[in-house]
Amino acid sequence: MKAKLSQYGEHSVLLEEFEGFPFVWIESLEKHFPTAKVKVGLESLVLTFPDYSDHISQVEALLPVVENTAVIRNSKLVEIPTEYSGENLELVAKTLGLSVAQVIAEHSRTLWTVKLIGFAPGFPYLVPSAGTTALSSIGRLAIPRTKVPAGSIGIAAGMSCVYPSEMPGGWHLIGQTTIRLFDASNSNQPTLLTIGDQVRFVEVSK
Repeated sequence: MKAKLSQYGEHSVLLEEFEGFPFVWIESLEKHFPTAKVKVGLESLVLTFPDYSDHISQVEALLPVVENTAVIRNSKLVEIPTEYSGENLELVAKTLGLSVAQVIAEHSRTLWTVKLIGFAPGFPYLVPSAGTTALSSIGRLAIPRTKVPAGSIGIAAGMSCVYPSEMPGGWHLIGQTTIRLFDASNSNQPTLLTIGDQVRFVEVSK
């Protein structure tokens, strides 16, 4: 596999333009560099070592053996009950030239993969497992909201998300769920979803 490598401070290596999902790389990097810490971005990874050395060469030597596979340890399929009543649902349908029913069908039949947990504790960035959907052309709102209710389900930039708590946000809201994505009292697993998990939204009645 290929990636663009660059020095990132004295102890870190930045990986960009890599092939496959980030979680594929996480497993290999953690396996081969157990003392290093991996930080994940949507389109980049940062590998931080405890010591200063020629780590770029070490990581570069690993690239040929990184497996291009979508299998991650302990990954799971999570079904999220969804009431499709978001305030932007009709706008999304109109923008795409679809009916509301078609938007709901497209979102709920898509198998989504957790690419990143970030922005806020438990906030998942979900990408279509097949690469794209009919909803992918919907962007973010021109003016983000100052307050989005917990459990709101949104789409933007080819991705979907679930807001784990009340917070600002600029995604188009198409639904709502009562499922809890983040529990600070659970020290072992505070987030329901982890990188590499798959998600399917299941429509429920109001």
